Amino acid sequence: MPKTHATSARRRGFAAAFIAAVIAVTGATVLGSAESAAAVTGPTATPTASSTGVPAGTKLKVHNGDLTIRTAGTVVDGLDIRGFVRVEAANVTIKNSIVRGRQTTGNAIMIYAGAGKNQNLKVRNVEIAPSYPTPLTNGIYGFDFTLDRVNIHDVIDSVHVFGDNVTIANSYLHDNLHYTNDPNHRDGSHDDSIQVQKGNNIVITNNHISGSYNAALMVTQDQGRVSNVRLSNNWIGDGGCTVNVAEKGKGAIQGLKVTDNIFGGSRFGCSMLIPPTTPVYDKGNVKADNSVVRVDRRQQ
Repeated sequence: MPKTHATSARRRGFAAAFIAAVIAVTGATVLGSAESAAAVTGPTATPTASSTGVPAGTKLKVHNGDLTIRTAGTVVDGLDIRGFVRVEAANVTIKNSIVRGRQTTGNAIMIYAGAGKNQNLKVRNVEIAPSYPTPLTNGIYGFDFTLDRVNIHDVIDSVHVFGDNVTIANSYLHDNLHYTNDPNHRDGSHDDSIQVQKGNNIVITNNHISGSYNAALMVTQDQGRVSNVRLSNNWIGDGGCTVNVAEKGKGAIQGLKVTDNIFGGSRFGCSMLIPPTTPVYDKGNVKADNSVVRVDRRQQ
């Protein structure tokens, strides 16, 4: 099946020491170490492959097969996961690891956090790099999680949100999959870097976001009301319109703030498409080419 976006090279050869302890996880033994909750801190420069994902010099242990986490407080540290990850416990941390997935003919969600049991999930210094990309391959699905210094590529949607309390920070979302002949869509893949279908308190800050065909940030209300979305201090580009907001008959989206971002180009030359009934706090945004940041107002 043809793909119209280039697949980014996967970084290999991570080597150096990590502190290992055995943690019980349903269906697997995971190497890890205890970690206290740390505040998300902003990058000193735009995130890239070298500043996100598994830190250079980290030694990884291969884990073959899917990983389902059902023990609260589990720390997954230093794994090369050749399967999918599902989180069904609170206060879980996944760090310094790579998730590659496996062959499948069905939905391929690399990390699933949508069962409503994963409160305060932290994903830090993780790369999502599927070994078997398909039109059903996606990055992280769910809600109640924080992504920090995560590198996601070669998926349809990098992050798919359908609930409250999501933070995406200091991360590199790039090189989405796009299929001209996609069995799920008659007009080709609808790949988004970030799609928000419902939820409150969504923070997207200090990221490098590029490589999607549909939108870099797609905010809809397909599953319910969306409110309090903050997009700040990002380098963000691509998509038809880079930021695309739709109300879907559920009323105005309240608390939308778009501030201090650098916008790249887009297929239609439009930075933001927002319904006229949705208020937006728009301040400090600039274009990478010094042209005007355009806000198109149209109901969807």
